Amino acid sequence: MSLEDQFWRRVQELARTLLKQATYDYYVSQAKLLTIVNDTATIQLDLPLKQLFWDTTLQSAIIQAGFEVFEVEMKVAYVFSDANSPSVLEKTATDSRGNNGSQQATITENLVQEYVQEKPGINSKYTFDNFVQGEGNRWAFAAASAVSESPGTAYNPLFIWGGSGLGKTHLLNAIGNKVLSENPRARVKYITTDNFINEYISHIRLNTMDELKEKFRNLDVLLIDDIQSLAQKKSTQEEFFNTFNALYDNKKQIVLTSDRTPSQLDGLEERLVTRFNWGLPVDITPPDFETRVAILNQKIQEYSHLTFKQEAIEYLANHFNSNVRELEGALKNISLVANVKQVDTITVDLAVEALRSRTQAPTTMNVIPIDKIQHEVGQFYGVSVKEIKGTKRVQNIVQARQVAMYLARELTDNSLPKIGKEFGNRDHSTVLHAYNKIKAALAKDDNLTLELQTIRGKIR
Repeated sequence: MSLEDQFWRRVQELARTLLKQATYDYYVSQAKLLTIVNDTATIQLDLPLKQLFWDTTLQSAIIQAGFEVFEVEMKVAYVFSDANSPSVLEKTATDSRGNNGSQQATITENLVQEYVQEKPGINSKYTFDNFVQGEGNRWAFAAASAVSESPGTAYNPLFIWGGSGLGKTHLLNAIGNKVLSENPRARVKYITTDNFINEYISHIRLNTMDELKEKFRNLDVLLIDDIQSLAQKKSTQEEFFNTFNALYDNKKQIVLTSDRTPSQLDGLEERLVTRFNWGLPVDITPPDFETRVAILNQKIQEYSHLTFKQEAIEYLANHFNSNVRELEGALKNISLVANVKQVDTITVDLAVEALRSRTQAPTTMNVIPIDKIQHEVGQFYGVSVKEIKGTKRVQNIVQARQVAMYLARELTDNSLPKIGKEFGNRDHSTVLHAYNKIKAALAKDDNLTLELQTIRGKIR
């Protein structure tokens, strides 16, 4: 690690001790150390209004880090990623680095190049190429792709809604990355609604609203996440309404995400809801089993030192059936457990152990024997365990068999192959079919829901 990296890491560590997490995220997380020359650190901020905060609240952190790493009192120069001209960067470079001509020219050129390539707020790792498509996100993916190819003309605004961890943020960033790959000078901005609110409040406090208007109303593409957070924020809604109109009237692309449909956004002015419906509202639903397996197969490529057994992958895909983000967290836990145990093959047992470590509360899963589930289900439906394990296709036996398989999946940590083995050496696909069939039936059949509640009570 270079001395510059050590210095910047130390500044971030000290800032974390001084600030609350939300304050750190807003003022520090987007900041970048560009260079250190002649005891002057050049720091890039995304907004000029944040310089005052750095000059006051964080000056002590910079000085302390400077003495610890370089044994000098570090001075600071600032540049801003939303500046409108490379001349701003050139002036900052000149002021902060002395008059060494060739060195100054090189640094200035590098700063200008970095400015041109800046992707404001966009995470470069989220692209269309690494987005796993499935039935639940196919239309959202197609709409996002169309928007990225022809901003401002196809589906404007594009409104993507769905639950947490399903890929909405990935698609927003993928749009931004695609647009910038086609036109590096495009004015693209990704921002969460919470950060938009924070910026609005800061500009109001500093009486610099013209800067905010200049920043957002002259964009080519605005990508705004979690728009439901705008509820009840009347003054911010007014500003966003005007920003929306300015962009829309100039045929600039707007893409929004939410956890609800536009019509379900309580606390938002009707005129905003109406505009959100002008373009294309499209939803993302939880991925099906096959899509979750595909997502896992892609994610585990990041853990090239580990080999995942197929049944372990299927176990994880069944365990997390609604949130892709939880899948990513589970893989991190599995990697940690594997490192501690010094193993490189991930089995179902290791996956189970790793997932248990994710929850502080003790789990009751896997303490219920499958034969107890079979016994109680058989008692309820009037069939024997032997018949449940057998091959008869009589309706009441098939019903009992599928319910027992469903509960074995729900109440234990056993893999699909293991459950299948306990039901007369059936294939894991048979167990999955039974599980999905009962799950679908529960959504429509209140009587079946009551039956399973009664059986669960007896099992536990």
